Amino acid sequence: MNCNEFKEKVADLFDKNIDLKTQQECNEHMAICPECKAYYEELRETFNMLQPHEAAIPAEEQHTDNHQVNLNDGGAKVPNNIKKPKLWRYAAVAASFVLGFFIGWNHLFSTPAVAESKRITFLQQSIQSVQNVGSFQMEVYARTTPQENFANFDPAMPFVKTDIRLLRQNDSLFYRVEKANGRTVVSDGRNQYMWVPEKLHLKGSRGANFLERFSNLMFPERLLATQKSAIALSKENKVTQTETDTTVVLTVEGTEKYSDLQQLFETGKMDECSIIIENTFTKNDNLLRFVKLWVVKDGQKTLLLHINNIRYNVMLSKADIIRHPDAEWTDVTQHQPTSGSSLEQLKNETAEQAAERILGAIISGNESLASEALVYYKSVFNNLSKRMKNCKASDFQVRKESSYAGVYVFYTLTSPDGKQEKRHIALRNDNQQHIWIVDGGL
Repeated sequence: MNCNEFKEKVADLFDKNIDLKTQQECNEHMAICPECKAYYEELRETFNMLQPHEAAIPAEEQHTDNHQVNLNDGGAKVPNNIKKPKLWRYAAVAASFVLGFFIGWNHLFSTPAVAESKRITFLQQSIQSVQNVGSFQMEVYARTTPQENFANFDPAMPFVKTDIRLLRQNDSLFYRVEKANGRTVVSDGRNQYMWVPEKLHLKGSRGANFLERFSNLMFPERLLATQKSAIALSKENKVTQTETDTTVVLTVEGTEKYSDLQQLFETGKMDECSIIIENTFTKNDNLLRFVKLWVVKDGQKTLLLHINNIRYNVMLSKADIIRHPDAEWTDVTQHQPTSGSSLEQLKNETAEQAAERILGAIISGNESLASEALVYYKSVFNNLSKRMKNCKASDFQVRKESSYAGVYVFYTLTSPDGKQEKRHIALRNDNQQHIWIVDGGL
């Protein structure tokens, strides 16, 4: 089995009815191909996050290299001129729409397979066409904010442009994903760099998951592969196909969680919403050219993102793709694991206790009180501490949502002048040591 054949089959590994021969061939290929193993691990992490009752990934490398870095750099601002407790909009994090794999993955294992051989064959042909290109460039317009995480979307926000350039040379992959005037991720084939100008500079290994699930957009074959599996495995997803003289339009409809944190806090659950993805291909080469994604909530249809004119085999400069600022980088792979009696104490800590301790460290300015939990916030700790100085965190309440591998801990932040704001912190303990790590909200 070669790499292209593996990528054609990898989605089948998540099907409970996979034949043993395919499973064995995929496992044997991953044993000798670290690139395909990393590709599979990224897919598995997303499935684990979106599937209820799935076990978390215990491997240490998932804690470091593939950890979801959900940094909300400006989220710790102390509210001003608030006359009463206020339920939120933490930048674009509260009430944000966080896409999973876009097409109702929560249904994949609960419904019988449905025959869509013609459309699946077309998608497979397109996946193979995309895999054969050496470079591509595209613009993604998504409702978010320039500095927000790549995986966070908010239907109430205006569109922000993200430029994507990807270059394959021999066995190396180089890419640049750059929000206009905001967050950027660069891979030089060995390491990844993520930064927000003047706020954040993180460095990780080639497997670092700085892009989170946004990577399923920047790799057209991944976006198509997830839709192929959704069509093949679930009758809950509707698919239609139309053609013109030059194009084929494939539209897939499914459901996804509408990540409304206010609703989670108040009711303990999140509603589902409808998702519609329109894929436009050129007929002569089966290449994906345009994508539109709508979310339908309470009868209102909102265009959440669109990808314009994906251009393949374009002339790209490797030097221009991998350039990054000359800055002091926080290396997320150099986190030293906790050991001894301290480890046992942290493993027995509840999420509520961890949140209280972590926020206490930030408010007091004493990072050592929670350094193991704030490893991804080292470069912005002083700024967070300054903004929350002399505040008080109280009224902690934990909420768990099946589509997220961690938990949300809601709390009330009281500023020195008595003003209050309802906030949250996202925590995960699906690492080898099973200790709570800050995953977002700050």
